Amino acid sequence: MEGQPSLPLSAQPVPPRPLGRPRTFACPNCGGPVTLRAVGQSVTATCSQCSSLIDVADENLSIIQTAQSAMQVAEIPIGARGRLKDVEWEVVGYMRRCDGPGDFQWTEYLLFNPYQGYRFLAEEYGHWTLVKMLNRDVPGAGNQGWIDANGRSYQFFSKGFALTTYVAGEFFWRASTSDVTAATDYIAPPYRLMVEKNDEEIIVSEGEYIDARLIGAAFNVSMRAPSSVGASQVNPHKPSLTVTVLALIAATMLQFTLLAISANALVNSQTYNLTAADKDKTLSSGTFRLNRSGNIEIETNSYLNNDWLELDMSLVNVETNESYPVFQSIEHYSGTDSDGAWEEGGNSASTLLPPVPPGTYKLLIDPDAGLFATSSALPLSSAPLPAQPVNISIFYDVPVWSNYLIAVALLLAVPGISLVRRMLFEKSRWEKGGVAE
Repeated sequence: MEGQPSLPLSAQPVPPRPLGRPRTFACPNCGGPVTLRAVGQSVTATCSQCSSLIDVADENLSIIQTAQSAMQVAEIPIGARGRLKDVEWEVVGYMRRCDGPGDFQWTEYLLFNPYQGYRFLAEEYGHWTLVKMLNRDVPGAGNQGWIDANGRSYQFFSKGFALTTYVAGEFFWRASTSDVTAATDYIAPPYRLMVEKNDEEIIVSEGEYIDARLIGAAFNVSMRAPSSVGASQVNPHKPSLTVTVLALIAATMLQFTLLAISANALVNSQTYNLTAADKDKTLSSGTFRLNRSGNIEIETNSYLNNDWLELDMSLVNVETNESYPVFQSIEHYSGTDSDGAWEEGGNSASTLLPPVPPGTYKLLIDPDAGLFATSSALPLSSAPLPAQPVNISIFYDVPVWSNYLIAVALLLAVPGISLVRRMLFEKSRWEKGGVAE
């Protein structure tokens, strides 16, 4: 089946019972030693010397298939024991399988415990699934869509054919490399439902995804890291919406608390009528007192008509002479052309200073404007010079929204990134699903 492993079709194994010691016999094909671990339950076994399949249920030990291929090495060797789900399992056999086109390959290990019976451990490109055959019918199994089994709702994942290309060890059915079955997989991560059928029977099995590190630790073998997303692997990218919502509530409460306790006071506001006579002069605001530390916002407004204004300012503590520089530039132009009316620039500017210590302050202003150049070009006369009104307001302890908005953006980015990663994970998962011929 395209992209997914499935289990070999077989009759149900006989009920498990305590076994005697492993049995060793000579291969009827090459004479090499063959060891049976599930004595009394295994139906076929593979010779490790010549890879012949032997019918061990036949007292004459007849050969089912001779010399299928050279012995292939598996990640978990036959005879290895490991503890999974609080049960000690022994690997008694394994097989290589592939989908119809042969593009996707996987390995299935047959595990045995004398009291628990058989399980399959399927490995596909570093992903592992522990599988148990179900002894009951599952309505709808093999059809596309959703089906229910064992209290879980499974979604159709893929459909195709499963071919056995190699077998080693012993099995409770007559395993052969000629086995071909129609297979359908369903998923409800970390669980997977596998359905295999041929003209004679339908076998339904349920598996659970197990991390490769747990498999390696259980059987004391090194494991390769997965190279892709597993069919029933749990998506690890879950947006923490609860944490994000709580953080947003906390940030909002903090912001409104700061708004409530902020003074947001106008401590000085003056209008300066700038003329050419003010060129190269330093203007000064009146002094004002700050009783505690707080930020300062300097807001400038001036109606400009196709003109510009630059203010080089310093907020000065008159008691310590410590100064805080501020530069503001305003320009406003408008007109008409072949495209119609146009306008650019504005008539205001604002600068926010970080918190300053308490004390008595004044604002020093060095202005420069297009008005100065225009006025200096006028002929001398007794008429008053053109003036440009400029209003400068100073606010103290101003509430700030920027930090709150940045915090909100960052908090929303976390679940957003997780959501994108979750979608990419699912996209990678479902790219392997579908229907294969």
